[in-house]
Amino acid sequence: MEYKTSFKTTWILGVIGFALIAWDVYARAYPGGTVSEVVLGGAMRHPILPFLSGVLCGHLFWFQQVPKE
Repeated sequence: MEYKTSFKTTWILGVIGFALIAWDVYARAYPGGTVSEVVLGGAMRHPILPFLSGVLCGHLFWFQQVPKE
């Protein structure tokens, strides 16, 4: 059975999301180890990171024409 690329991508992103959540639950036992604390620390040290994440989100979610099938 041949899977579509979008299905594989969605599945991979889901696995990555689950892994980040699992890591976050584990890392709560150690100060400064959660994903949100690491991201916030990186954003404070390098203010360009929030800007670049905004550009990336704009690229991903900006209205695009739906291809006609």
